Amino acid sequence: MLNKIRRTIQENNLLNPGDRVIVGLSGGPDSICLAHILWRLRKKMNIKIILAHLNHNLRGIEADKDANFVKNFSQNLDLPLKSKKLKTKPKSEAEARAKRYRFLAQARRQNQAQAIAVAHSSDDQAETILMNLLRGAGLSGLSGMRYRNHKIIRPLLDCSRPEILSYLKKNNLSYRIDQSNFSLKFTRNKIRLKLLPLLEKKYNPRMRKNLLRLGRICRASQEYIGAKARALVLKHPSFLPLKTWRILPAVLKREVLKQMIVKRSGDCQDIYAAHLEEAVRMLETEAGNKIKNLPRDLQIIKKNGKIWVKKLTKI
Repeated sequence: MLNKIRRTIQENNLLNPGDRVIVGLSGGPDSICLAHILWRLRKKMNIKIILAHLNHNLRGIEADKDANFVKNFSQNLDLPLKSKKLKTKPKSEAEARAKRYRFLAQARRQNQAQAIAVAHSSDDQAETILMNLLRGAGLSGLSGMRYRNHKIIRPLLDCSRPEILSYLKKNNLSYRIDQSNFSLKFTRNKIRLKLLPLLEKKYNPRMRKNLLRLGRICRASQEYIGAKARALVLKHPSFLPLKTWRILPAVLKREVLKQMIVKRSGDCQDIYAAHLEEAVRMLETEAGNKIKNLPRDLQIIKKNGKIWVKKLTKI
């Protein structure tokens, strides 16, 4: 397991000698495994580890127990720990996730770290790809999570959940269980606990492996198309001539719009294939000046033979 993680880090250029890395630590099995492995690799790889834990204030005394567990774990490994408890509860799973990543990003900046390591496994990857498929995702969504996404790195992405649990058992490591992971009110939990086991039992026992293979195929295609689209957007930094866009291959049109959104807002979160397809139809079939509203107060504007993306300013 140790060599496998080190190989993943090296092959995907996740960390370099001398790097500082923030490790997101919930106290669950995956994050405990990641933190412990990076702790064991720290001298060989010449990296410095800082643990970070956010108490979302969602689970009362259980969340406080998680925080105490993480504190003891960090002390046992003699690693620094950055922790915070939210004063107000997030209203949704998406808001909790956003607050968690903002906290990790802040910890990275404060400690001048080069990366933030999170503990997504290959099982998480399979679940993500299936969830994106159900949502009607395009190539990007079906590609799943990347080993690196800007400052976020995922060293455990080649490791399965059984491998992680086996590592914890062999190294006599305890961990916390978040009972909300078993609640079927969350889509991901429904996929993990119900849909994927059903597909494996009734249709194909290799379902997870097939989903991971699909992700690799889509990722390779997406990287090629993305490179072409980024080059075009770089060539036209302010706006894209409508006549230039119209002669593009269909598969490239959506990606160009996506890269224009990324350039304007920093990422493409909450923008799905369906939004891009609607924008394509608007640009191709509707005459005159038009505006396509998108999530996160973004707009795709067609005016006077030009296309650009605008971010609405809130008053």
